[in-house]
Amino acid sequence: MTSHVPAVPADPARLLGRDYWLVLSTPGESTDQAAIEAHVKEHIAWLLELERADVLFASGPLLSGPGVGPGSGVTVLRAPDEDAARLIAADDPFVRAGLRTFEVHRWRLNEGCVSVRVSLGTGTYEWR
Repeated sequence: MTSHVPAVPADPARLLGRDYWLVLSTPGESTDQAAIEAHVKEHIAWLLELERADVLFASGPLLSGPGVGPGSGVTVLRAPDEDAARLIAADDPFVRAGLRTFEVHRWRLNEGCVSVRVSLGTGTYEWR
């Protein structure tokens, strides 16, 4: 068995340690794709407004796993506390239409890597 030795020594004091609010959304029992599509433009506009306000960190649908269906998703919010995160999540057009429910979890981002390459000449980007 080969052991992996990290190139950078692990130092828990250097972890990012930034807290966010993870919103796990679950579709209602009678939610179908047609119901989601009827509200998707309003939902995306709501998310883009949160993004402009620097409240939205990341968001997207869940595509596989237990209980996943139309309306399943994860959203990560910047909010001062759980109550504020719940109020934001409750304003989701899918939630207001009764298409899904949600749970809010405090989530600490410690490690990971995001790389974005932006081409100024072509106006394109590459996300890894």
